[in-house]
Amino acid sequence: MTLSKVFFIDSRADSRERNISKYRQLISRLGLKSIISEGDLVAVKVSFGERGNLTYLRPQYVRPVVDEIIRLGGRPFLTDSNTLYAGGRTNSRDHAITAMENGFGYAVTGAPVVIAGGLLGIDYRTVPVAGEHFQEAKIVPEALDADVIISLAHFKGHMICGFGGALKNLGMGFGSRAGKQMMHSDVRPEVDPPQCDACGRCRKWCPEAAISMVAGGVPEQPGLKAALIDSEACAGCGECVTVCSPGAIAINWQSDASIVQQKMAEYAAAALTGKLDRFAAINFVLDVTPDCDCLGWSDRPIVPNIGILASTDPVAVDAASLDLVSQAAGIRGSALPEAHLDSRDKFGSIHEGIDSTAQLTHANKLGIGTDRYELAPLGLDKDGGEEA
Repeated sequence: MTLSKVFFIDSRADSRERNISKYRQLISRLGLKSIISEGDLVAVKVSFGERGNLTYLRPQYVRPVVDEIIRLGGRPFLTDSNTLYAGGRTNSRDHAITAMENGFGYAVTGAPVVIAGGLLGIDYRTVPVAGEHFQEAKIVPEALDADVIISLAHFKGHMICGFGGALKNLGMGFGSRAGKQMMHSDVRPEVDPPQCDACGRCRKWCPEAAISMVAGGVPEQPGLKAALIDSEACAGCGECVTVCSPGAIAINWQSDASIVQQKMAEYAAAALTGKLDRFAAINFVLDVTPDCDCLGWSDRPIVPNIGILASTDPVAVDAASLDLVSQAAGIRGSALPEAHLDSRDKFGSIHEGIDSTAQLTHANKLGIGTDRYELAPLGLDKDGGEEA
């Protein structure tokens, strides 16, 4: 049985084992010299975080990777595609500003920001994929034109995928806006009128203008307004579910929730076309929030900081990250219910009915990696060098 190696450093630090020193050793062990050649364009795939979010990947973690790429003769650029939902990253102009505001400037990271998919996020190329749901995927050109892809992902929860790691960073991150709609197309939210306070936040954030405020939605109070979602116009992005403060909008899964994850895995496979041997992933299992960095806020983490994992296998690094979160003690007072602090399915305890392993199983089937891995913890010797 072949096991993929996943390197790991924990989040503990002192004057001898300093965070950045250990992190640089992790990057060294990842062996980027075997996948980067002189002159290669290297896409460093990150999420720049939404305005108001405070737990996205710290830009200071990007610089050591960029430094190593440049040392090896590569030409790195930081990239992400425009979002489907309304916010600060729906077009390349606003997206670039958000990236700079959140600290991803050249002076900090050492690499330029290139927003993928064109000004409006509508640029893509069709890529064949042997999937169960797609035979072709709409991938942004920057992913396909790069010689090498390196994923840097903040590992956290997600209201549809259970968790977001390397696979989501690749699949959703390199899908065009049209591709994102196709991946989300099985999700159809519905409003519970009695719970709706007609605040209008869902309407503001809907990318398809599919939500209106109508009177008569609550039989007991015929003059009261409530949100109404046009199911034909809805793209199924799930953003309204996230921004609804009173919890009046719940997702109605017209098909199994796992299908969205499977579609995402197929897009990840498409993004990696021709680059399975020129890819590396680093997952940051730090500030493990219950929801995505696409939100304009950050909830309390559900487990203590765990560490950083790295592999050339996107499935293995996600599987190992998920296992470490599953094994960790839950944090009281977080979104994790008190009765599930020791749960082995922490994300499922928060996002009920979602099996977050579906993306791993499907990606494994697609042949872009394996969920069977060997965890290789790293440390420093007394002189600051890597332990044997």
